[in-house]
Amino acid sequence: MSDSFAWSIPLGRIGGVSVRLHLALTVFVLGELLQAALTPGFPVASRAAWLALLLLVLVVHEVGHGLAARRIGVEREDVLLWPLGNLAGPTFSFNRGPEVMLVAAAGPALNLLIAIITAIGLNIAGAQMVFYPFGNSEGGGAPILSDGKTLAAAFTPLWYFGWFGFLNWIVFLANMIPALPFDNGRIFRGLFEGPTRDSLVGPWVARTCAFVLGLAGLIRLVTNRPGGMAMICIGIVVYMVARLESRMLEEGGYLDDTLFGYDFSQGYTSLDAGAATVRPRREGALKRWRNRRSELRRQRRIAKEAAQDQRTDEILAKLHSQGRSSLTEEENRFLIRVSAEYKKRDRPRA
Repeated sequence: MSDSFAWSIPLGRIGGVSVRLHLALTVFVLGELLQAALTPGFPVASRAAWLALLLLVLVVHEVGHGLAARRIGVEREDVLLWPLGNLAGPTFSFNRGPEVMLVAAAGPALNLLIAIITAIGLNIAGAQMVFYPFGNSEGGGAPILSDGKTLAAAFTPLWYFGWFGFLNWIVFLANMIPALPFDNGRIFRGLFEGPTRDSLVGPWVARTCAFVLGLAGLIRLVTNRPGGMAMICIGIVVYMVARLESRMLEEGGYLDDTLFGYDFSQGYTSLDAGAATVRPRREGALKRWRNRRSELRRQRRIAKEAAQDQRTDEILAKLHSQGRSSLTEEENRFLIRVSAEYKKRDRPRA
């Protein structure tokens, strides 16, 4: 796939969920290690230690999503790890109801809970956790001892504990940005956008967030304060996702069909050149564009439902002939998901 968001390294499947390592996380880790190697004193070991803690924090974040999804019976889609969580995020393939928003909120909620517990534990031990997003005076997340000036020595239990809490806090704060690919961006869409999936409010809010992040990052760079480049990079990612989202909506695609590398070649490509719609002779350009987008979206939905129905029939035939034990975990999850979708199709609309 040519989409840059699909650049990733597969790590295998865990609990039926495919886990991939996005190129951004690899570049980030290598860049941090290279910067440490070029810094006087060569703090490579300490940099590698907190990077390992970051990977653990990302796992904790995804565990939060996974536990919530399993608890309420929502399917978990593939995980694409980047430095601030899951670049793909919880799917909204079948609804935007409260259960799906709960899954989106579970990851950052678990990070926040751990950060609070860590702060309390450090306070009891006579230290203070760093809550400033850009780190302490040394630009890091090492906790500050009771004198208010001295940092915890590297590789001590307090140092590991403080860094772990700080990184959980950072991941929580980042995912509060109301724009994709962050979890709060998905919650925002569930709360404030309509059920037609064609609202452009989300992309415009995301563009605003990208502008604010970029401007704030530029100011920090000019004033020689830490975190400026990181904010600019995050702003660029948010803008790219917003632009991709807008393009998919304009072309009749679905936001939920995996923004990052969805491949329509398996039976959907032919819909891109869908039959021309019959329009009044004097329709305006905007109305023609909206009609064309709605028609393409309708055709995609019909094709997707047809493909889903065909696969359902195949799995049910296998179930009938070989029994429930013959189904794979993925096939069982597919049946649960499709069952919920069928109920939604049959539910009368108000």
